[in-house]
Amino acid sequence: MTRNKFSQLFGALSLSAFGIFAANAGGLAIAGEVANAGELAIAGELQASSDYHVKNGVLLAPNGEEVTLFGVNYSLPFAFGYRSVAELGLDHREAIAMDVAHLARLGVTAYRVHLWDKLLTDRDGNLLNNEHLALFDFLLQQLRQHHIKVIITPIAWWGSGYPAPDPAEPGFAVPYSKNQMNEQPKAIAAQHRYLQQLMAHKNLDGVSYAKDPNIVAFELFNEPKHAKAEPVTDYVNQLIATMRAAGVTKPLFYNISEQGNWPEFADALCASNIDGIAYQWYPTGLLKNSSIHSNVLGSVASYHNPFADIAKCQTKAKMIYEFDAADVAQTVMYPAMARSFRSAGFQWATQFAYDPAALAASNAEYNTHYLNLLYTPGKAISLLIAGEVFRQTPRQAKQPAYPASNQFAHGSLQVLLNQAEDLALLDSGDKFYHSNSTTTAPKQPKQVAHIAGVGSSPLVQYQGSGAYFLDQISPDLWQLEVYPDVLTLQDPFQSSSLKRQVATLYAPNRTMTIDLASLGQQFYWRKVADGKSAAESSAQQQKPAQAQQGQIQLTPGRYLLAKTAQLLDSQQGNQLAANFQLPALKPTPMQLQHQPLRQWSIAEPLPVCAQLGSNNNAEVTLYWRMLGEKNFQSKPMPATDKASYCAKLTARELSQSGQLQYVISAKSKDANSSELLTFPQGIASTPTDWDYPLQAADEGHLYLTQLQQPGAMIPLFSANHDSTQLLYPKASQVSQSWVAGDRQQGLALRLQLGAKADPSLVRTEINPDLALAKRDFSGYDKVAIKIRALKEPLELSFALLNSDGLAFGTELTVNSKWQYLVVPLSALKPMPTELTQAYPTFMPAQLPHQATELGDVAKLQGLQLRLLASPTSTVAVELAEVSLLKSQ
Repeated sequence: MTRNKFSQLFGALSLSAFGIFAANAGGLAIAGEVANAGELAIAGELQASSDYHVKNGVLLAPNGEEVTLFGVNYSLPFAFGYRSVAELGLDHREAIAMDVAHLARLGVTAYRVHLWDKLLTDRDGNLLNNEHLALFDFLLQQLRQHHIKVIITPIAWWGSGYPAPDPAEPGFAVPYSKNQMNEQPKAIAAQHRYLQQLMAHKNLDGVSYAKDPNIVAFELFNEPKHAKAEPVTDYVNQLIATMRAAGVTKPLFYNISEQGNWPEFADALCASNIDGIAYQWYPTGLLKNSSIHSNVLGSVASYHNPFADIAKCQTKAKMIYEFDAADVAQTVMYPAMARSFRSAGFQWATQFAYDPAALAASNAEYNTHYLNLLYTPGKAISLLIAGEVFRQTPRQAKQPAYPASNQFAHGSLQVLLNQAEDLALLDSGDKFYHSNSTTTAPKQPKQVAHIAGVGSSPLVQYQGSGAYFLDQISPDLWQLEVYPDVLTLQDPFQSSSLKRQVATLYAPNRTMTIDLASLGQQFYWRKVADGKSAAESSAQQQKPAQAQQGQIQLTPGRYLLAKTAQLLDSQQGNQLAANFQLPALKPTPMQLQHQPLRQWSIAEPLPVCAQLGSNNNAEVTLYWRMLGEKNFQSKPMPATDKASYCAKLTARELSQSGQLQYVISAKSKDANSSELLTFPQGIASTPTDWDYPLQAADEGHLYLTQLQQPGAMIPLFSANHDSTQLLYPKASQVSQSWVAGDRQQGLALRLQLGAKADPSLVRTEINPDLALAKRDFSGYDKVAIKIRALKEPLELSFALLNSDGLAFGTELTVNSKWQYLVVPLSALKPMPTELTQAYPTFMPAQLPHQATELGDVAKLQGLQLRLLASPTSTVAVELAEVSLLKSQ
C-alpha cells in the first residue's frame, strides 16, 4: 500500500503490525503484539450457547459475566467522513487504522455505529458489496484486533449527506419517510431482505455478521418514528423473527427514548420479544454553533428514565447508543455522564462521535461534537477517565446529590471533577489520570503504574499541550508516549466547513520532568522509532541518554525509560509492542491564540495570556500603549503551562483609563530558525521596528481592552456583546431576537412568549472576555438589570447562577419603560435552575437544589429569567444589560 497523498497532506503513518493496550476492567495493560489475520481466523461459526445474552434484564457475556463496555461511535467508512477523506486525497484504510489505534490507547472497549442503509442497499433492499461495506469490514477487523467490542445498528434511514446536502443514493429507504418505514409493506419487506443479507455477509475473517464473536448485539433501527403505539409490538417482533431466522442468537435492542415520554409506546415495545432497549443523552442540546463555557455539570447530575417503573421494561437490558455534551469543550462532562449512566443501570455507552484525525483540524464532520486524541487531548483523557468510571462503578450504584456528586469514589476508584479548573482527575491506586494540570498528588504514588495526562502534575512537569501516557512495564522500566501540541485557533463548534481550520498540531522540542520513585532522578531513556517495536529500533538507537534531576528533552514520539542503561536493551524492553501511530506533521508557521478582555479596572493588575503554537522554542513579548500614544512599551511574557505565556500589566503601568492597545510578538529561540511574528496579524516585525506596518486602531490590527476607573460597573451580560452566550432553556418556547435598545442606542435581547407557553425565558452564561475569576469584587454587593416589558407590566423571576451553575434569585416587576432594577445580592435566594435543551426530550426542565449560598461572585456562571406564570396572551420583555454594582 502506498502512502501517497495521505502522507503528503496529513503525514506518514505507521502501517506495520502493531500491538495493543488491552482495555478491560483492570485498565490498560501491555498486551503484546497483535496476532495477524491468520492467527485471528475463526474456525467455524459459534454455537448459540457461547453468545452474548440477556438474563433478568442484565446483558451477559458468553462466560456469564456482566457486560460493562464504554466507547464511541465513528463513521469514517460512510457519509461525509468517507467523502471528505476522498476529497482530501487520503487513504481511508490508513486513516481508520490510526484512529482505531488511538481509540485503543484511550481504553475504548465499545464501538457502535448506525449503518447508512441508503448507501448499502438497492431499492429492493438487496445488500450492495461496495466500497463502504469493504471499509466497514476493514474497520471491524481493526476493532477486533484491538479488543473493542461492537454493536451494529443496521437501519438508519438517514441520508448520507449531512452536513452537506444528500447525494443521489441507491437504498431502499430513499422513497420513504421515517414513519413510513414501519408502516409501508414494501418498506418493511425491503428491511427484512436487507437484514437477512447483512447477517449473512462475511467479514474479512470469513465469519458472518450473525456469528461474529466480536459483535455483542444488534440495535435494529436508529431513532425510529412511530405514529401509533399499538402496531409497535408486531413490527418489532417481525424484525426480530427475521434476525433469528438469519441465524442471529445475539441480543437485539430497539430504541425507546427517541419517541419522548410516551409510556404507551414504551409498554408496547417492551411487550415485544426484544432483549434490550436503547437510550441516548444529549444534555446540552445540539447545534448551538458556538461553545458552551459555563458550568453545566448540573445537567448531567442524573439520568432520568421515565420508563423505569414499567414492569415489562425491567426485564430488558439497557444501552446508551449515543451520548455527548454537545458544544462543550470542557473536560469534566464525560466522567459525570458515565457515573450517571451506571447509577441508572446502563451496561453499554458509546459517545457520538469520535472525529477522524484526518478531518479533526476542521471539525467539519459533526460540528456540534468534537473528540479526538490529537486535537482535543483534554477531552480524550476525560473519555479515558470516563471509561474507568463506567467499568468500576457498580450498576445502579447510589450517588450523592449534585454538586456533592462532583467528587465520588467506588472501591479504589476516586474521581474529582473541577469545572473551574477544567479538570477531571482519577486516582485509583495504580492509575493516575488528569485532563488538565493539577497540583493534587496521587494518594499512593509508589503504586502508580499508569499515568495519562495533559499539562503537569506532581509526577510529571510538562509544558506541552498534547496528551502523554506513562505505563510501567516492570518495576524499573516504563514506556512513555508523547502526542503533539495542539493549538485551538477558533471556536470548533461553528458551522461545518472543510475550509475552516479550528486547530493545528505542532511537534516542538519540550522539557519533561518525571518524578517516579522506581526510576529515580538520573534514569536512562531512548526513543523508540515510530512504527517499530523496541527490538526493531534498538539497533538504530545511539547510546541511551541520561536524565538530569528527572529532566529530559523530547519531541512527540514513544520512549523507553529505565533505572539503568542495561534495562533499555533487556528482553523486557525489546518486547515492547509497536502500536504507536502519529502523523508526520507538515512545517507550520507560528500561530498565537489570545482572548483580549473587554474591560478592566486600572486598580488591578491586568493579566495578558496567550497560547503559542510553534515547532520551535520561543520567547514572547507584550507591546502596549494607550490610544493617542505613539510609542509602545514592552515586557516579556514568561512561559507558564501548556504552551501558554503570561504577563501582568501593573497598576503603575496602567495609570489612566481609556483604550489599551497592544500586540504580542513571538520569536524563535532555536539557532536554526529566525522566525518572528507579531499578532494578531502575524506580521514578521515588531512595533519597535521603524517600518512596522501599524494601521489605524481596530480589532484586526491591535488587541483592545477598555480600561476603567476603580468601582465601575462589571457586566455579566450585555446585549451588545453577548449574542453567543445564550443557552436555550429546555422547556422554553421563547422567541429570541436582537433589536435596537434604549433610545435606539445599542442592542437589546427581545424575549417573546405566546399564550400558554412555558414561562422559561432565557439562560445566559458569562462571556470569557470578562474574565470574572481574575477580578477583585470587594465591595460589589448589588446587581443591576436594565430591562423593560413591551406592553403591560410583567412579574418574573431573575436569578444569578453560582459556581456550580445553581440559581439564586428573586421576583421582579418589570414595567414598560426602560429602567435599572437594582437588587442586593443578599436578597437572592435559592430557586430551581433552568436546565438547557436536552435529548431525549423527557429530561427534566429544572434542577432543584439544596445549596444555601450564592458564594463567590467571581465564579458566577450566568443568569436566568422566567415568568412567574404562563402568559394568557403574547408577551415580551427586552433585556439590555446585567451588571454588578459596588457600594459607594
